[in-house]
Order: sequence, then C-alpha cells, then structure tokens
Amino acid sequence: MKRHLLATIARSEAEQQRAGDSYMAGPGIEPYLSVLRDALNRNGSTEIYSDTTRGFNWCCAFVYYCCLKAGFRFPPKPIETYRYTLGAVPAWQHWASSGGFYYPVHTTTPEIGDIALFNHVFDNNPFDHIGIILEVTANGAICAEGNNLNKTGIFNRPFSDIDGYVRVPENE
Repeated sequence: MKRHLLATIARSEAEQQRAGDSYMAGPGIEPYLSVLRDALNRNGSTEIYSDTTRGFNWCCAFVYYCCLKAGFRFPPKPIETYRYTLGAVPAWQHWASSGGFYYPVHTTTPEIGDIALFNHVFDNNPFDHIGIILEVTANGAICAEGNNLNKTGIFNRPFSDIDGYVRVPENE
C-alpha cells in the first residue's frame, strides 16, 4: 500500500531533523523545496522561486516530496483553476474535497499514511500546517512534519489541532 510506504518514508525523513537556514532555504531542505519551485514560479508568473538561496514555508513541500518518493504521481497543482498549488495547505483541502477523499476530523478514524491538515498550530489561521500520520493515539496522531520551527521532526498532535485528513487514493 502506497500510504503505508508514505508513512515509512515520512518517518525516515522526519527523523533526520533536517533544518532550513534563516531564509527557510539551504541544502538540508532543498530536496523538499525543489519539488515545488517550478510550480510556484508558474503559478505566480515569476522566477523568484528559482533562487535556491530563497526558501518559503515548506511544510507542504515536505509532504509532497514524501508523496512523490512513495510513488504517488499527482501534479503540484492538481486543480489548474484553483488559486494555489499544493505549496499551500488550503490547496490540499480543496483538491481532496473536490475528489471526495477529504475527511473532516470527527467523520472517520485516521489511518497511517493519511495527510493531516492542521488549524491554528503556528498562528490563528485555519489550515496553517500539514503532516503525515505515522500512528493514531487515543487523543490524536503522531505525525511526521516539515517546517516545524524550520526543521523536520515527529510530533504528537491532538485531534483539536486537526481539521481533517487527506486520504490520497492509491491510484494517484
């Protein structure tokens, strides 16, 4: 199952505690950033994301990178008419809702390899962070994340932080 492979890859990546520099860039996290740079340039009609010394909020890039390594092949902008690429958490929710594979937090039990979308983790905004579920606990989930204080890691997230889950279809 690709989602179980996704969780395995995400755990391995998160355990490396890779960190960005003060510009949210650098060789440690460039593998993650690079999977979205071209899409962000196209979406913004710019070339600024080609500068590898310039980073961006990269939690979504971490998740997308892990998805690609697990064999998923959906594009970084799966709905061309939507404003954002998968470099923004709301794009994950919009894409999954449109495809019928988004599950609000209390509508289903999360599964290993689901992608958790978080609310109000780092600021007072919905959909401000994302991670990959490694384990389900009684009160939430253990998640592999990128860009948690500009580094990778594994974190315990209560259900109160989770808006819902993207359960990417195996054939994506």
